Amino acid sequence: MEIASRPKILSSVAIRPYFQKGDFVLYNGDSIELLNNLPENSIDMIFADPPYNLSNGGFSVHAGRMVSVNKGIWDVSKGFEDDYAFHYRWLEACRRVLKPEGTLWVSGTYHSIYQCGHALQSLGYHILNDISWFKPNASPNLSCRFFTASHETIIWARKDKKAKHTFNYELMKEGEWPASSWNRGGNGWFRNASPQRRSWATLPCDS
Repeated sequence: MEIASRPKILSSVAIRPYFQKGDFVLYNGDSIELLNNLPENSIDMIFADPPYNLSNGGFSVHAGRMVSVNKGIWDVSKGFEDDYAFHYRWLEACRRVLKPEGTLWVSGTYHSIYQCGHALQSLGYHILNDISWFKPNASPNLSCRFFTASHETIIWARKDKKAKHTFNYELMKEGEWPASSWNRGGNGWFRNASPQRRSWATLPCDS
């Protein structure tokens, strides 16, 4: 989880930084514990990449070799109710620290993103966009009994429905106006007409 804010805000956290360089500060720890140490209404934007719960003992193919899909115990589903409760808790912690106009980006696959979307709406977030993020290097469809899962979904939401969030219009209108379908290649998120690669630091909500 990336928490975008000024160092003076993060300096109140009673957890030692894992890495710091200039204005960039990285903390390594339980995300809910970290969020609970931040003051209310202090954060402009959060980008969250929560567990997708894909580790089910299965296997896939990568670079021509059979590989396990297991990432760790943290990625194993605990059942619908427990998985949903987990997403609700961390999204609730995010909502407390976000400013009224603050925004949240959540990425996931169909295994987790719908639970996140339901929890977001239950907590009172206002959903701005859902984005289809195409993956050209998606895992192959070994069973050939359904469509290849070749995208992830990103939900962009604002804390307060009536607040005015940041959207970098001048940056976004360069080249072709970005749509809600992204084609990611290499380390870039999407290209504009330049063709300039963009990273998370130039997402439309970045202040």
